[in-house]
Amino acid sequence: MLPETNLPPPPCPRCGRDMRAAEVKTAIWRGERLFVVEDVPAFVCDLCVEQFYDPGVTEMLRKWTQDGFPMADVQREILVPVFSLAGYEPMTRPITTEEQEIY
Repeated sequence: MLPETNLPPPPCPRCGRDMRAAEVKTAIWRGERLFVVEDVPAFVCDLCVEQFYDPGVTEMLRKWTQDGFPMADVQREILVPVFSLAGYEPMTRPITTEEQEIY
């Protein structure tokens, strides 16, 4: 649960728009294993879709990634489909900002 605060939301460091407090999910690869962490308190920018965590959350995620996830705390498991782009021929040049708006 997110803490109550009367402080205005911080501006997004990327685009400058106000962010909002939210709980998000994040996926972290550790070796060949994928871990999903839910209920992560974050600030989210609805314009550029960036997510930012406070230092405590960042430290906890770093520790789990580095030292291993506490398997005794697993809440549930999910089946994840895996797709491949093997054989995909990339475009010959990057897409410009104007072209991104078309897609």
